[in-house]
Amino acid sequence: MKHAKKSFAKLLLGLACAASFGFGAMLPAQAADEGPRKIGFLMPLTGGAGKLGEMMMQGSTLAVEEINSKHGGAGGRNVQLLPEDSQATARVSISGFKRLSDLEDAEVVITGWTSVVAAVAPLAQTEKVMLISASTASPAIRGVSPYFQSTWMFDDETVRLLLPYAKEHLGVERLGVMTVVSDLGNALAKSVKEEWKKLGGTLAGEGIHQQDESNFRPILLKLLATNPDAIYITGSVGRQSAQIVRQARELGYKGKFLSYGAFEDPEIQALGELADGAYYASPSFEVTSDAPKTKAFVDAFKAKHDRLPNVHQANHYDLIYLYKTVVDALAEKGSEVTGTTFRDYMVKEMPTYTGAAGTYRFDYSDGSVVRPTSLKTLKDGQFVKVADLVE
Repeated sequence: MKHAKKSFAKLLLGLACAASFGFGAMLPAQAADEGPRKIGFLMPLTGGAGKLGEMMMQGSTLAVEEINSKHGGAGGRNVQLLPEDSQATARVSISGFKRLSDLEDAEVVITGWTSVVAAVAPLAQTEKVMLISASTASPAIRGVSPYFQSTWMFDDETVRLLLPYAKEHLGVERLGVMTVVSDLGNALAKSVKEEWKKLGGTLAGEGIHQQDESNFRPILLKLLATNPDAIYITGSVGRQSAQIVRQARELGYKGKFLSYGAFEDPEIQALGELADGAYYASPSFEVTSDAPKTKAFVDAFKAKHDRLPNVHQANHYDLIYLYKTVVDALAEKGSEVTGTTFRDYMVKEMPTYTGAAGTYRFDYSDGSVVRPTSLKTLKDGQFVKVADLVE
């Protein structure tokens, strides 16, 4: 029905254009068939999360360029990445999704952020558009739609990996939490507090802050007065997390920081020695790996950008190659590429996928994934592995 409505709308648009310009009959369907395959990129490109979204798009853009120039596209046609700025908000993302689905005929959309996925998942299910994400961490999204699949582990799972290690190996007994008021921040803080209680640790205190906060000193003064051995940071914006670390150090805090994969951000790297004693759980992506797909990606990214990539760029590079793998397989079978055929192929034929960022083991019953996971820290200006949490 979706395709029929869109085709009819485009036919009317084509006839209207022909009439207004005095041309004869047009063949919009044929032109569409010969055009590129379109994949949406509904991510924050401006605002507080814009820097991270732009960074992620670098990985996807590189993969699209390679696929088109070296691999003959996907299913015999070039791939076109269609960026739409979600601003990491529900209202803006709904408008962006409708443009991608209704006007651009994107059958697959890369997206992320909890509020965005929660807002567009019902629309995607109605329109039969497949959502894939490497940047949705909140367990609140688990099972949100059969048309959603994550390649990023939900962070209730990474919390259960990180906190036991922190207690046993990092000497953390009293844990403080810096909770950002957001869907992810609230859900993550809840998971942290519940898991820490199960482990028999002491919750020293909790500081609650807004997404647009920049002066954390009043909150940190109260939290530091509870003498935490470590502070868990729930924020997803690198700039804000870096400000928390810097301001805590300026207030004399000597303890550790804990977090999750969003901590791997250039703003944290720029802290240098101030970030000593910061640890986070993240997929086991290593720029020094000899794995062929990883090495090829790292070399290509460095050649283009003159710097080494991070896990977020690798994740979004992998999403495009995953897309190509599915589309190639459908084309070889003579199947039309739709959100439904894309989803059905993944569910039936793709229990795992190995890319530049490692191996993904999918659970299609709730849209989750399990990946090799490491404890990482910042050393000599680079994010490095401390220990394997899941191999």
